[in-house]
Amino acid sequence: MYLEEKEIFEICMGVDSFIAAELTESIVRGTSYDMLEAHYGILPISKSHFYRKKGTANMLIRQRMAHLVEELNGQYMIEWGE
Repeated sequence: MYLEEKEIFEICMGVDSFIAAELTESIVRGTSYDMLEAHYGILPISKSHFYRKKGTANMLIRQRMAHLVEELNGQYMIEWGE
């Protein structure tokens, strides 16, 4: 992952501030919803809604990592990473 955990947490806060810590843990460490629920108890969100929010956060992370670079022929290319 090219972003720091703090930056990922800030993105997750924008997606859902109530479960931002759990979303961050799931994205950074790859922890599943079931493992989070086993560790923290019942989460205040359904499994499918959690993964929808995680998908939104991952999309925002990918958008933040994408940059447009102009090639010599004048066309633009998407470059991923920092």
